[in-house]
Amino acid sequence: MWYKIDWDRLVLLLLPTFLRKPALFGFIKALVSPIASLHYNWEQMRTANLLKLSYNGQRCYLRGVLNDRHDPELRRIVINGTLGIEQNYIFTPAENLEVFLGTMYLEPDFNYSTTTVDFLVSVPGQLLIDKINEITATIEFYKLAGKSYKLLAI
Repeated sequence: MWYKIDWDRLVLLLLPTFLRKPALFGFIKALVSPIASLHYNWEQMRTANLLKLSYNGQRCYLRGVLNDRHDPELRRIVINGTLGIEQNYIFTPAENLEVFLGTMYLEPDFNYSTTTVDFLVSVPGQLLIDKINEITATIEFYKLAGKSYKLLAI
């Protein structure tokens, strides 16, 4: 590739043949070492950025990046949708309607269809305690704009 440079070989090739002595080669190699160090740092940053760009905001990729970064051995982080349950309302006295609710089950507030939570991220409890800021930053980086989420401890 165009960005892979062997600095020792380049220095050796650019030296005229009559100046290719070990002392001069070592001196020029010492002069080029800061550039080689910068080039190495740039290659590492390029690799990290390409890895970062290989993920996106889809659920499968978001789950993959969360598990790759924060739980690589057990891969316990799961992303689920909300249930979208319709809410039952109790009538007010001014409406003069019967108050019969039937059987109702209590659900967390994020499971109803009128909430703004779009997806749920289930994270093991100890992992959530230890790395809540890193997990939140990763989700914020990859999630689509306008989407909201809730972290749940499992």
